[in-house]
Amino acid sequence: MILMEAITIFISCKLCMGLLSSTILMTSNTVQPPETVSVTSSSVNFTAQVAKTVSEKGQPEVSEYEEDLYSESIVPDEEDYYEENNKSCFSEGFDSEFKAYMDYRCITDTSSVQYSLQEQAYTDDRGFRRIGDDYCVALGTGLTSGCGERFLITLDSGYSFTAIVSDIKADIHTDSTNCYAPRGENAGNIVEFIIDSDNADDYMLTCGTAGCFEDLSGNVTSVQPI
Repeated sequence: MILMEAITIFISCKLCMGLLSSTILMTSNTVQPPETVSVTSSSVNFTAQVAKTVSEKGQPEVSEYEEDLYSESIVPDEEDYYEENNKSCFSEGFDSEFKAYMDYRCITDTSSVQYSLQEQAYTDDRGFRRIGDDYCVALGTGLTSGCGERFLITLDSGYSFTAIVSDIKADIHTDSTNCYAPRGENAGNIVEFIIDSDNADDYMLTCGTAGCFEDLSGNVTSVQPI
């Protein structure tokens, strides 16, 4: 009798040990949830700067959050950009003494503002086309927004003159700021005069520049709207 009870107790102990081992094994194989990864503001800023998706037009697509950061880091302030790029154009070291000219007959579009202005212009005794006291000139789009605008142009020789924009220089013919036509290193043509080549002064035609005259000689130091 005692032997039977001992056997029963032994079997019961083995069964309990087996159940306990199974429970421990199942618990150890249970998948634990992943640790929470904290994202700092610096990592977000880095992602905003680097991870850009390029659209079909080749422009980066940015989220509403990234838009301010992107524009601040890449797009310069328009006013600062204009002033900075025009400093070299009017600086002391920039050579803008050469002043090209073109015949007014090159303006052939009868429906254009340029053509209308030439109908109002006259030819002075040196062959320059003028409206009132203003010289008819061509300027780049970096300096003017359109024909009809008037400017006071100042030269480092001490002379100045008034001009009316009567033609626009094509952007493809000007520098990256569209202010002058490049003429070698640190040099360019800012102002282009419109003339009547049939009645132009022979001296100017020989020199190839309107800057040959004393009152038009010197580098351009400023082009101010009036």
